[in-house]
Amino acid sequence: MNLAVDIGNSRIKWARFEGQKVLESGMIPEFDPEQLKAMLAFHHADSFSISSVVSLDRDLLGLFEELGVFQIDHKTPLPIQNGYSTPHTLGIDRICSAVGAKSLFPTEPVLVLDIGTCIKYEFIAADGVYEGGNIAPGLQMRFASLNQYTSKLPKLEPERLEGPIGRSTTEAIRLGVQQGMLFEMQAMIGTMQTLYPGLKTVGTGGDLPFFVNELKTHIFADLLLVLRGINEIYRHNQ
Repeated sequence: MNLAVDIGNSRIKWARFEGQKVLESGMIPEFDPEQLKAMLAFHHADSFSISSVVSLDRDLLGLFEELGVFQIDHKTPLPIQNGYSTPHTLGIDRICSAVGAKSLFPTEPVLVLDIGTCIKYEFIAADGVYEGGNIAPGLQMRFASLNQYTSKLPKLEPERLEGPIGRSTTEAIRLGVQQGMLFEMQAMIGTMQTLYPGLKTVGTGGDLPFFVNELKTHIFADLLLVLRGINEIYRHNQ
């Protein structure tokens, strides 16, 4: 049994795997080293595999060494080929999501749509080569920037509205942000489907539920995609 842990900027996600099967999963809603230590101590696993996008302190690194944690970095061998021109700058969470998606569709071209703090698009060709992707501002980032970079626009939260035109400033902001993201994602999916017939699209990320029913294409949703990728990379290295 392998415990996969995804340490992000704002939260920590984990899942226990038996082979490729998810047994259970959970989340620590903020990055808290003490809660992470307690979580690792609580779970009795045969192995631990971790991906982190934040710098970890000596105490945590010492604990990882004590537990024999398998920690993924840009030098870790992967079950797919990395075609990125600057692999040392590629976010570990991005390559993990790509590996996770390719494990679901090993023979088809795959586009990952990760809707979180940022929107991250990752493309893996049918032959298993990670070709790269795009990064764009996410939902909360767009709302915050309209408030921060103007003198009068309020900071709003997402809210479902009927579009396409806002009839007040708050409606104009919400529809501008939300539909702007929706149109962007639909255009990206459509473009990639034209270029790569048979493309599979895998959606993940905390804001996926807000958009998944609005996207006019079939998306395979997997909110544990990064964790699935961490587990696959661990399995590949055993």
